[in-house]
Amino acid sequence: MTIPGACILALWLGINRMWRPMLAWLFAFGGAMMIVVISKLLFMGWNITLPMLNFTGFSGHTASSSALYLSIALLLTQDSSRLRRAVVLTLTAVLVTAVGLSRLMIKVHSESEVLLGLLVGATAAWAFGLSLRQSAPPLRHLLLPLGLAVALMMTGFDKPAPTQSFLQELAKNLSGRTEVYMRHEPL
Repeated sequence: MTIPGACILALWLGINRMWRPMLAWLFAFGGAMMIVVISKLLFMGWNITLPMLNFTGFSGHTASSSALYLSIALLLTQDSSRLRRAVVLTLTAVLVTAVGLSRLMIKVHSESEVLLGLLVGATAAWAFGLSLRQSAPPLRHLLLPLGLAVALMMTGFDKPAPTQSFLQELAKNLSGRTEVYMRHEPL
């Protein structure tokens, strides 16, 4: 959901003629996702990892959700009082932390992978936040992101995106190996 959400945000920023924030968003989110992908490929293809950590790559779910939701919170509270902005950002931080915790609960990531995913995503949101002006322009065309979000929700989520299998195949092709490296330490 976060990749289509990131595209909707970029499109909406463009429709509102917020060119600088749109470009900043594309670079920040794209850069964060590139870091996630590279970290996973380095592990799967060549067993390159962070020393002394149970680490197979940054948590993509955690990084993308923290980048997207924190950026939306920054954008929507741009002209709010400090208190309101702090409350919204705190609640959003709780939400993205819950996403990270869910990755731990279903045992697909280690603590270091989730924590570093949160850091990558929050850094992307911070970079996007730097592009926002002191005074926000009037935001128009709310029907577009709402309509796209509704359409996205109606597609169903019964099948997860095949990102892991795609990355495994890519790692095999890039490294020339017949099998990818897998996690050896238990979660």
